[in-house]
Amino acid sequence: MLRKTASAALLTISLTLLAACSGGGTPGTSAAAGDDLLKLAFLGGVKTPDPDTAYDGPELNLVNSAYEGLVTYKSGQDKAELTAALATTWSADPTNTVFTFDLREGVTFHDGTPFTAAAVEKSFQRRTDVGEGPAYMVGDVKSVATPSDKQVVITLDAPNSAFLDLLASPFGPKIVSPAAIEAHPYSADGENWFASNDAGTGPYRYGTFTPDTSYQLTAYDGYWGAKPGYPTVEFSVVSSLSTIQLQLENGELDGLAGYSDSTTFTALQAKEKLKTYQFSSMQTPTMFLNPKSATLADQATRLDLLAGVDFTDLATKALGAVGKPATGVFPANLLTGADDQQKITHDGTKLASLAAGSLKSKTIKIAYGATSADAKNLSDNLAAVLNAAGITAQSTGYALGTYFPELEKGAAGPDITFFAGFPDTAHPDAWATVFYTPKGGLDLFGAEVPGLSDTLGKARETGDQQLYAQVASQVSESGWWYTVATSLGTAVFADDVAGVEQSYHPVITGVLNLAVLHPAGA
Repeated sequence: MLRKTASAALLTISLTLLAACSGGGTPGTSAAAGDDLLKLAFLGGVKTPDPDTAYDGPELNLVNSAYEGLVTYKSGQDKAELTAALATTWSADPTNTVFTFDLREGVTFHDGTPFTAAAVEKSFQRRTDVGEGPAYMVGDVKSVATPSDKQVVITLDAPNSAFLDLLASPFGPKIVSPAAIEAHPYSADGENWFASNDAGTGPYRYGTFTPDTSYQLTAYDGYWGAKPGYPTVEFSVVSSLSTIQLQLENGELDGLAGYSDSTTFTALQAKEKLKTYQFSSMQTPTMFLNPKSATLADQATRLDLLAGVDFTDLATKALGAVGKPATGVFPANLLTGADDQQKITHDGTKLASLAAGSLKSKTIKIAYGATSADAKNLSDNLAAVLNAAGITAQSTGYALGTYFPELEKGAAGPDITFFAGFPDTAHPDAWATVFYTPKGGLDLFGAEVPGLSDTLGKARETGDQQLYAQVASQVSESGWWYTVATSLGTAVFADDVAGVEQSYHPVITGVLNLAVLHPAGA
């Protein structure tokens, strides 16, 4: 749950994923190499694609193509919906403590080992033993029982209504061949076999890997499910977004998926034989206010400041084609609209009153990560709004290595920052605990609302949506956070690549279900 390091990737555009079905040529005519090869590229490289260390984002395009969990989310729809993977049915007891899974038959790992319940137990143990960021997802597991080869019973230490969603998370526990786990034990100090080899059950298997240069996936002939649309997927590492845009325009590349700034996306919308896509996501640009700020510690001042800003206009101007204004507190599609509403009402007169009153002769310091175009645009636009109202404001960017330390300076740090994060999974607890409680890891200024953690604890046990609605109200009324927008997942593909609308992930941008992409007409 402590994903500060991984979330720093959101300050960059490393979630960009490039796709090309061949080399150069006119967009829409990329099948010169045939329909067997899909060429992709990562911008700036990827983290190690070990299923139990992968906690960044782009590398999940490799991991989630080769490995599967017990359950997953349906791709290609805005609202996350649990669906079967290696478990065909599942149930929870009334206390959300004991979970029973009936397992899929006829499945083999890529090394030929049959999939049985024993693999679940060993895979959960490996994730715990590796102990990297995503290990917390099985941290509350008390026992993994195997009544038969095709049934698993998982018992937790405490009730957790989010457990199934943690299993379905793009970062969730994957099931690994027990033979490979035994043959290649993990060592933090030694060579990691799983960095360039896989032992999963997914539609693709790892091919030739040259770290930071190229990566290959090849279709697994023994896959239990539908055959992937492209037998081979090849990735290369690309270093420049401007070069990528040029190559898309002249046909050397066949598509772009993931994070793209508004200027690039808008320019590509006008190109012939390129089709653009916009998807909802749970990536959520949020404004954080510093509780140690001498300027904003007073709640009345803080709430008046938030009320005085037209956030709909701010989000529209700052994010353009790659975002839309938010109306709720939680990321999109986590709570129903009625349960998730901002309590602060816009009043354009508030800023003038603050300029003549409590903020007179004060300076509002706004920080952003310098590699995030969206955060810069939001910060710069907010500073312009405040300065126009007579409130002195400064917008300052910080390099990736200095941004988080700057936020930890307390009263000497910034008064406000903008940060676009996403929950690890499609459950309200995965957002609220991480961003709204000091122990969560991404409560960037350490703000704390009395009683909020207790409410979250009760909600986690039962899954009661009304308790999460209460959390939304407490957060909004505190004035320590303001949800500004929803970042849209974007994609641009040549019109001879199909399946894009069915491939996007409901939680995270830049991660596609590669197996459902296929040549148009196939």
